[in-house]
Amino acid sequence: MRLSDFLADIKNTEDEVVHYCCKHLLSKKYNVEEDSLDEETLKSLLVDYDNFSRALNDSAGTIYRKYEAELNDVYKSICNKFNEDYDNKSLFEYRLARVSNQEPRQFLDIEDRDTQETVIQKYEDKINAILESKYYKENKEELSNNLVIPQKTLDLIKSAAGLVWFFK
Repeated sequence: MRLSDFLADIKNTEDEVVHYCCKHLLSKKYNVEEDSLDEETLKSLLVDYDNFSRALNDSAGTIYRKYEAELNDVYKSICNKFNEDYDNKSLFEYRLARVSNQEPRQFLDIEDRDTQETVIQKYEDKINAILESKYYKENKEELSNNLVIPQKTLDLIKSAAGLVWFFK
């Protein structure tokens, strides 16, 4: 499929921000006016959440300010375009990477109590987003071990910071 045809279709069927993101992402590696990709390659480029978010990181400001859009909403639209569930393995792995291997010290070294509470709450929210995701729930038996350390880290941080009752 010619990338220009794919982008023309996106422009006609999706929100302007989805077109902007697809064009921005694809133009980093390809000549969007001349190059062609098979549908599977195109899909793998756009549906892999880590690639997707990394490629669009430099345009996050434009996405938020100009289009008043969230990256996750754009990702959902792209997944829908390829008949893929957005709550997928790629998104799970991306989220898991953001909660794994966190050092409790980085949370405990925050001197301002309000900031510390906010940062710890955001960490807990990220863990909860994984636990509540459709992909995790459907694959809980094989994925639950991946979250043991992040959950124990969270418990340790809350205990050491004296926030055990704060979040309950």
